[in-house]
Amino acid sequence: MHKRFLNLCGTLCLAATAVAAVSQAQAADVTIRVASAFNDGTDMIRAARHFGELVAERSDGAIEVQFFANGQMGGEKDNLEALKIGEIEMGVFGTYPIVTLAPQYSFFDAPFVFRDKDHFYAVYKGGLGDQVRKVFSEEHGIHELGLMGRGYRHLTSNNPIESVEDLAGVKIRMGQSKPFIEAFSEIGAVVVPIALPELFTSLKLGVVSASDGPFDQIYTFKLHEAQTHLAITGHLYATSLWLMNEDFYNGLSEEHREIVDEAAAEALALGDEMSEESEEKLLQTLKDEGMTVTEPDYTAFMEKARPAIDRLFAEDWTVTTAAEIQAVE
Repeated sequence: MHKRFLNLCGTLCLAATAVAAVSQAQAADVTIRVASAFNDGTDMIRAARHFGELVAERSDGAIEVQFFANGQMGGEKDNLEALKIGEIEMGVFGTYPIVTLAPQYSFFDAPFVFRDKDHFYAVYKGGLGDQVRKVFSEEHGIHELGLMGRGYRHLTSNNPIESVEDLAGVKIRMGQSKPFIEAFSEIGAVVVPIALPELFTSLKLGVVSASDGPFDQIYTFKLHEAQTHLAITGHLYATSLWLMNEDFYNGLSEEHREIVDEAAAEALALGDEMSEESEEKLLQTLKDEGMTVTEPDYTAFMEKARPAIDRLFAEDWTVTTAAEIQAVE
């Protein structure tokens, strides 16, 4: 009887130990909640989901990535606030965080500042980008995992735009962005701030006769049904920032941080590739839908907009100059 009791006690103790071990393992698992205002069909969310797959695989399931895209947790402002206070661990944004948290560097979200994608990347991955990352970290408790491309912004119009002079007097829709309003006004266009959901109707009614945006915006908002011409200006290369709560990031084990960093780098590189492929496909689609495409000289646009851009550097972006940025190769 005594021996049977000891055996039973030993079995129960082993079972209790096993349960405790499982409980500890579960407690050690890491959950990364990723929020974004952008839709699942976008390249940035597709790339972010690839990041989640890589992290889960390389951590043998110890790190779980949960996604709340399509604005499930609100807009970019809501997501950014949640990230700062640790309500979410990661966010997939456009360049809203720079404009909001480091406005003196918002030239990264302005037209006619960079020559092309390569020029943008060279500047952002250099000293000026380091300063943005320092502001994120030291003033807001945010760690930047990296950024990927979303594509160039171009112009749609009722009449062909073959040179910068063709924009003179043209009523063009812009958002509430000060750099966009001032730069296009300098060029000679008549800028009309209109909310994006109202753009199609405004074009059809003739409130405005031109707009700016990337191919995916032009196509998803069906602007090809309201406009007949597309000018390939590439006046801004749009990007997506991937940010993580810094306390969370620093609290990861060294092994898990390495997994997160490597997975983010690979997923962002894939995102860049997907973005380029999407641009090619969407351009062809817009042509197939009947849009006539022109390719005006972008340098002439930059020169015409320069007085406005120089004013913005002198008054708002005093951390650098247009000349310093243009000198970056």
